[in-house]
Amino acid sequence: MSRDSSKGKERGSGGSQQLPALVDLRLPKALSHVLRQHILLAAVEREVSPKELSGALGEQLGQVSYHVKVLRDECGLIEETRQVPRRGAMEHYYRASVKTLLPAKIWRRLKKGLRAAVGAGLASDLFNDLAAALKAGKLQGAQDYLVRTPLVLDADGQRNLRVIAERAAEEVEGEQHAAARRMAKAKGDGAEVIPCTFALLAFESA
Repeated sequence: MSRDSSKGKERGSGGSQQLPALVDLRLPKALSHVLRQHILLAAVEREVSPKELSGALGEQLGQVSYHVKVLRDECGLIEETRQVPRRGAMEHYYRASVKTLLPAKIWRRLKKGLRAAVGAGLASDLFNDLAAALKAGKLQGAQDYLVRTPLVLDADGQRNLRVIAERAAEEVEGEQHAAARRMAKAKGDGAEVIPCTFALLAFESA
C-alpha cells in the first residue's frame, strides 16, 4: 500500500467524494449488452471493423456501429487502429484496449480471451502504480505491506487459494465502504484521506 498523509489532509474536506473508485464502472456497462460482449471479445482476439462484425455476428450494421461507438466513446475499451478506403467510403478498424478494475464476480464470467486482455491491463496499471509509489518515496510506512510468495499446490489447494483471495478482496471492498461512511460522517472535519493501492494476485505460474 502507498500512503501520503499530508496530501490526504488537504483533500479531506470533500469526504467520500474524494475517494478513488475501487471499480471502473465502464467494463460492467460494456458487458451489460450481449452484442457488446461479442464485439469486445472479437476486438480482443483480432483487429475488427463494424462491417466485418456485422457479417460475422449476423447483426445489422447500424446496430454494430452503435455498440462499437459505445465501447469506444463511453466505455473507452476499444480504440481505432486504422482506416481503409472502401468504394468511396472509409472502413474503420478497432482493437481492444482494456485497462480496468472489475469485481471478482464479473471476472469469473469473462471468457478466456477477455480475461487475458483485462489481466494485461491490470498488470500494467499495477506496475505503473508501484513504480510511481517508489519514485515518490513510498513503501516505507508502517502500514505499507508488500509480499511475494511462490507456492506449489495441488488442485484442491489451487481452488482454496482462489476462495481465500476472493474473501480477502470482499473484506477490502467492505473496508472501503466503511471508510467512506466514516469520512462522510466526519464531513471533512480533520478526516484524513489516504490514497492506497490494494493488489491481490493468485495465478498459475508459467
